[in-house]
Amino acid sequence: MHFNLPFVATIGLASAGLLETATKRDDTWGGSVSLGPSKSTIINAVTTLIPGAAPATQNGELFLWPGMSNGTGDLVQTTLESWPSNAWCGATTGQWCVRASVFGSFGQLDGTGSAVSGTDQVRIEYNLESDGQTWKQTVTNGQTGALLSTYSHASGPYMRGYGTGTECDDNCSGTIAAQKYLNTVITLASADTTFGSTIAKAGGATYSGLSSSQGGKVWTITEIDVPAMD
Repeated sequence: MHFNLPFVATIGLASAGLLETATKRDDTWGGSVSLGPSKSTIINAVTTLIPGAAPATQNGELFLWPGMSNGTGDLVQTTLESWPSNAWCGATTGQWCVRASVFGSFGQLDGTGSAVSGTDQVRIEYNLESDGQTWKQTVTNGQTGALLSTYSHASGPYMRGYGTGTECDDNCSGTIAAQKYLNTVITLASADTTFGSTIAKAGGATYSGLSSSQGGKVWTITEIDVPAMD
């Protein structure tokens, strides 16, 4: 699938060395917004994604995701996916499959997939559990609370970068609708008053409402808007 999704290619964190590229591939990237690296570490990150309609037909694979990486090489990444056939998760035309995933030297590990529509509010939360090693991904319908996917994996406490991605592989046709991320909140283990200055955007994406609280420990982006790919 998409094991090698480093921030190198997606959200501008190559200089941080947060995740090394496993292999070379020719993917097409849409808009993105990222934060990091932090001088602290991330302990919780949550956002709500409204994906817009998935393509009715396509080649290749199309992925939307918020991702988080660390120095060990693991990538915590819930993905909304569009394949030539999305029957594997029960999706119909115009719907996405969503599943919690983690990528690393072991390959790809996934939770169960569910179908979501373009107007659904998909709430994606990454939480560092009390053992200080395990990241739990919880994906729910932000309006009904219904559980869509979940996965837990010990990836360590060293997450320093977070960002969105729009990834088009194997000559896919790209997104046909804009995407919107609402109320993205990133909580750090300790205050980092400079974290906001690391924000970056690419591919026509925009953001609004960047703010911090608790002295720079909690960072919020009210809205991220990602345009459809050309």
